[in-house]
Amino acid sequence: MTDGSFSVLISVYENDDPEHLDEALRSIVEQSVEPEEIVLVADGPLPSEIEQTIEKFTSAHPNVFTLIQLDSNQGLGIALQTGLKKCSHDLVARMDADDISEPHRFETQVSYLLSNPNIDVVGSNVGEFYDNPDNIKNVRKVPSSAAEVRSMAQFRSPTNHPSVMFRRSSVLEAGNYRSYRSMQDYELWVRMLSQGYTIENIPEVLVKCRASNDLYERRGGVKYSLLELEIQREFLRMDAISRVTFLRNIAVRVPVRLLPNSLRSLIYRTFLRDGVETNEETSRI
Repeated sequence: MTDGSFSVLISVYENDDPEHLDEALRSIVEQSVEPEEIVLVADGPLPSEIEQTIEKFTSAHPNVFTLIQLDSNQGLGIALQTGLKKCSHDLVARMDADDISEPHRFETQVSYLLSNPNIDVVGSNVGEFYDNPDNIKNVRKVPSSAAEVRSMAQFRSPTNHPSVMFRRSSVLEAGNYRSYRSMQDYELWVRMLSQGYTIENIPEVLVKCRASNDLYERRGGVKYSLLELEIQREFLRMDAISRVTFLRNIAVRVPVRLLPNSLRSLIYRTFLRDGVETNEETSRI
């Protein structure tokens, strides 16, 4: 029986901004319901400025933080895979090192999961900002119901990774995060859905995410296109999508990865922020 205790899982690496990390950690420890544990994975050696930021918080909250040091940069998939195994509580909230959780985020999600024991993962909408977190430029909306989540998952990730809280037992049973450096969350959600787990989203902004040209640049290029192809092949192999959907996804998604960053950024901001994609064929997930 799950109680209201929960862990927060966060990964940090050498290129993270120490000031952004400070804001992210502050938004965690100043929640209306505070976490019993914060598992922070250092994905490889960190510069002294980041180490000093971490030391500030661990000194102020010595019984809350669990630090895990990886010898070299392994990528987000391995970092989260390692960190999740160390989490002490069944409810686990994800958080990125440069995002900001709304003060009531954890209270809202813990209450939701306690009231809905059939839900394995719950995410939310996120607000995107550039310099000022009070000036939201875009809202990255996701579907709320389990049926809509299953439908969207055939085409793109059905929840915002930095916003999720999930049941550790469910994620581990489904196979945990895998070693992908990108899209590790999308692969996990589709795998969980294909195994019968349930994902929903709360239709409000619970996390503020930083948006920049670097964000869209990381989602492009030949390497990312090849990863896209690999992920879609994996979905087809697990029978999560049909061959028609596989071909449709490759035809739509891969060219976007190869566009110049300015055009890819425009597409993400214009077409991939609102609404729920639907599929007329029978969902396989």
